[in-house]
Amino acid sequence: MSVSQRRFLLSLPVLVAIAACVSETTYPGDVVVGLFSFHAQADWARTDCNADGGDFARLTDGGFDFAGTFSRDSVDGGAWLTVDGYARPATYSVPAQRYVSSEKAPAQVPSCGDNCTGAQIEETLSVVVLSDSQDRSMGSRCVNLPAGGLPDGSVPAPTANGYDAQRACGTLSVTFLPGTSPGCKCKTACTAVYGLEGERRFNGGQ
Repeated sequence: MSVSQRRFLLSLPVLVAIAACVSETTYPGDVVVGLFSFHAQADWARTDCNADGGDFARLTDGGFDFAGTFSRDSVDGGAWLTVDGYARPATYSVPAQRYVSSEKAPAQVPSCGDNCTGAQIEETLSVVVLSDSQDRSMGSRCVNLPAGGLPDGSVPAPTANGYDAQRACGTLSVTFLPGTSPGCKCKTACTAVYGLEGERRFNGGQ
């Protein structure tokens, strides 16, 4: 698997559903928040890529599963999302309990033409991480996340039994950026949006 595929949850022209390799992975930072099993489901109302358009039909696949681990540095505030052994940089907002991780890489899209260069895929994962009590207060379903803010309950934090983080709710946005060379047949950017729900997996003390 290429570096760009390991960094991405999706890639063109092939959709890649990645499972985390947890047995020998070392996570950056000094706080492992937890390993989450995610399901991404296409949000057609917010997606403007053509699901019937060749390569983009793969970009807008209806849904897929993957796993990832959030970790943080309690000293300098750094944050990461590790997928398949690759640690993607992230940011963490304390009041919002939100992790955001973005990646951009070159994309080779056959329908854009053999002489097309400069095309890219930019992928942004944005999720709110909820504590066990917050998760229970909304019935353990992301669909019940209050529109006006976070549910009541204790915020995610380290405990004697590990980090108190049970569910992650948010979105995965995948944007195709057209190439810059004159030979590119693809001229318009488009974005596929997925609703994202992750449940904490307990593995090796995580």
